Amino acid sequence: ALLTASRANWTEVDPSIFGTLLEQALDAKERSKLGAHYTPRAYVERLVIATIMEPLRADWNAVKSTAERQKLEGDADAAIQTVRDFNDKLYNTRVLDPACGTGNFLYVSLELMKRLEGEVLEALADLGGQEALRGLDRHEVDPDQFLGLELNARARHIAELVLWIGFLQWHKRNRGELPG
Repeated sequence: ALLTASRANWTEVDPSIFGTLLEQALDAKERSKLGAHYTPRAYVERLVIATIMEPLRADWNAVKSTAERQKLEGDADAAIQTVRDFNDKLYNTRVLDPACGTGNFLYVSLELMKRLEGEVLEALADLGGQEALRGLDRHEVDPDQFLGLELNARARHIAELVLWIGFLQWHKRNRGELPG
């Protein structure tokens, strides 16, 4: 079975599946002791949107309005800088899950923040073309921004794996290549 599984194409597997696998690998007593329970994505996403994305989106909407006003006033450089400053804020945002389990909250946070980052980069390109994007290739939302605490060492390692798989999959889907 392992040999067959190793031959499968795993490039598009949803990384959150590893949480389910860990939960099923634990015996009932260990699972109960650790409080290990897989939380469905819909529940996780609702929490991430309310706690992380709504505040970031509110800031982003204000930034877009300011940049649009600056552009209309003829100050394209200021508009670009305003959007770049928000990109810096996004890049410097840290997310902590104090009981991360296998990392679903962190993974969903990464995915939604990468989507927002895509909007920010698109706005920069619209304002100043490729020149406005210069220097941002290594300045992006990445797994190092997502921090988790977990008692179960296996779950901790799976959480890290989930974040990196999700990050690499995002790059492959959206940029057609792996990051540098």
